[in-house]
Formats: sequence, structure tokens, C-alpha cells
Amino acid sequence: MIRSLYPIDLVSLPFLSRGLLTNEAISRDGVEKRNLLTPQALLQHWFPLKRTRYTWLWLNLGRVHGVVSVRSCYGRTVWQIDYLRASDEERCFGLLDRLAASGVKKGVKKVFLRLSSDSSLMDGARRSGFSCYSREYLYRYDGAAKLGIAGTPGSYQLRPRWSSDEYKLFQLYSAAVPTPVRSAEGLTLAEWRESRDRGSWLEHRREFVLEKEDSLVGWLRLSTGRGMGYFEAVFSPADESLQQLVNWGLVCLDGKSPLFCMVSAYQEPLRKLLQGLGFEETAEYCAMVKELALKVREPSLMPARV
Repeated sequence: MIRSLYPIDLVSLPFLSRGLLTNEAISRDGVEKRNLLTPQALLQHWFPLKRTRYTWLWLNLGRVHGVVSVRSCYGRTVWQIDYLRASDEERCFGLLDRLAASGVKKGVKKVFLRLSSDSSLMDGARRSGFSCYSREYLYRYDGAAKLGIAGTPGSYQLRPRWSSDEYKLFQLYSAAVPTPVRSAEGLTLAEWRESRDRGSWLEHRREFVLEKEDSLVGWLRLSTGRGMGYFEAVFSPADESLQQLVNWGLVCLDGKSPLFCMVSAYQEPLRKLLQGLGFEETAEYCAMVKELALKVREPSLMPARV
């Protein structure tokens, strides 16, 4: 039986799951596979803010055989699965199918999921309609010493991100990201904005942009929590500013250990830079998406042949 999570379940879940609560999903705003029984998750379920989280359980004979949990991205019409665990492929398929059916009723357009490339739940996710649109690699640095720092050239301005930067950031994103990835995450400004991760309220997050001649050529997102540091970057492939962008991220995260960075497969310059700085690749993920809303082409006029 698959049903929604009730508040009373949060009391009995540790006793019914018998170790099943190991999470298989990861969200891009952080590197930890979230535990369903952390204080953050408990608060989100007890006091859901504008219904931004939904969770379903697979129960049989008083035991939990699977759990899936989603949260809204910046737009309510886009969900991010940040918790997924099932005892087998069939139960994974059933949970994701139930999630999709509920999402359609709530007007959700698409659902994102990130799994390790060797996850046992990959086949169940594919069966339920999820497709991999990008490969992502997690890099880790355990050194305690500050990494090499370089100054920012005079032609560049590094500053905190402003709310008025939204359209310029979308232009940077469109130039830096290949079409197949943008087709999944958002080809228009509105789609891209809705699909972005909301982030965890327990993490301290900062964003910076690198500006050159009134154009943005770099975007840096940082988050810290429990002593760890995490960053990711979007950069113009036609500009040589990546070194300055990463250096600033390392300055801001100085004192945090370990440091993590998520890199997409198309960001080869960033992968090479991190390897040169002593970062090690520790995991490979498959970024997946499932479209719940059919895209309908609007009718258009064309000349009639006589």
C-alpha cells in the first residue's frame, strides 16, 4: 500500500523501517544525502510552508518498504526529489508512479531526480519515465590549508549578486549550458527560474557574479553547513575568468573542510582546474527529469497554396 506520510509516522518510522532510511537521491544545492529523520526534515513535515514538501510511503504488514519525498523548487510547478529509498526496483517504480500522479493533480510540470550512476534504483526510475539529461561529478578537497589565490584583473568586477541580475544571469546560463540540458531545465527565463533549487534553510548561502563590460561572465554559488563548504560555478566558455571565479570561492570558504564542488560533464575546464588544485573526483551522478505536462505547439498562420 502506498500512502502519504502522516505526522504520526515520524514517531514510528525509525522502528518500522529497519535501516531502510538510507537515501539514494541527492539535490544539487548540497552534497549530503538527506536523512528523513533530521530536525530539518521533521520540521518540514510537521510545519509545511505553503505545502512545499510531499512524502509517500510504501507499507506492507506494518513495515516500510520504500519512501519518496519531494520539495518544490523556486516555482511550485517544479519538484525536486531529495529523498528516495526502496527495497527493490518494483517498489521504486510504484512510488515514483504515485508521485507523478499526485504531481499531475497539483499542476506540476516536471520532476527532477539525481541518482548515483551505479544506484540500484536507476532502472526503476527509467521505467517510471525519468530520463538522464546530464552527467555530474562531485569533487572533494580535504586539505586544511588555504589554496592558491589570484587577484581579479582590472577589467573584471566581482560583486554579490543583485536581484536585478536575473536576466543577465539567464543570458550567461544560455551561453554556457548546452541545448539538451537547457531543454530539461528551462529554455525560457520563466522555465529556468522555476526549475532552480530553492535550497535548504539550515544552510548559509551566498552568490557572486563576475562582471565584464556590463556583461556577466561568471556566477558563483556558495553554501556552508556543519563545517563543510560547497560551491558551483557557471561561466562563459568564451572567457578566461574561471580561475578568478574559483579563487574567490576558495577565499570565501577558507577554514571549511572538506570542500565540495559539483561539476557538469560539459564543464571540462572546471574539472581540469579542480584537479590541478588537488580536488579528487568522488562520485558520478545522473541528473534526471520527468515531464508531467505535455508541450503543445501553438497554432500559427502560414500562406495557403493556391
